[in-house]
Amino acid sequence: MIQKYSRYKILELFFKCPKKIFHIREISRLSKLAAPSVRIHLDELIKENLVLKLKEGLYGGYKADINKNFKLLKQQNTVLILNLGCVRYIEDEIMPKSIVLYGSASIGEDDEESDIDLFIESKDIDLDLSKFEKMLNRKIHLFFKENFKDLSKELKNNIINGIVLSGFLEGY
Repeated sequence: MIQKYSRYKILELFFKCPKKIFHIREISRLSKLAAPSVRIHLDELIKENLVLKLKEGLYGGYKADINKNFKLLKQQNTVLILNLGCVRYIEDEIMPKSIVLYGSASIGEDDEESDIDLFIESKDIDLDLSKFEKMLNRKIHLFFKENFKDLSKELKNNIINGIVLSGFLEGY
């Protein structure tokens, strides 16, 4: 169990910065794991096709293998973190009809420069999401609309293709 959590801590670094090349010592420092343990976990992540080993420079590096499985795990990680507090906070503050994750984060294609787009079917209200933005290492963009049916067809389709985190989205 502890080994799987340690592997998750390493994988989470690649989720947060999928384009970045990491070195073993940097991963060790950021994950607070010993370098030999990091190497073992990286070897497993390479076997699982989630991380690539690069032969650049003197020591080489490691980078996310942005494939279908990586995107799926990244998407699930984002949904998990949002459900651990952000969604409940929004529900407690405004009781919306629905909360939907849409855009690049909903398909696991977000990177360190992307924001997380949440559609909230409710009237507009100011919410402090800085705590959750720090957890996700991303800016959270909230899009409020009281009635989903009032949106343009293109935006409706984008939101419908997202992930409903709370409530029920009545499409048409």
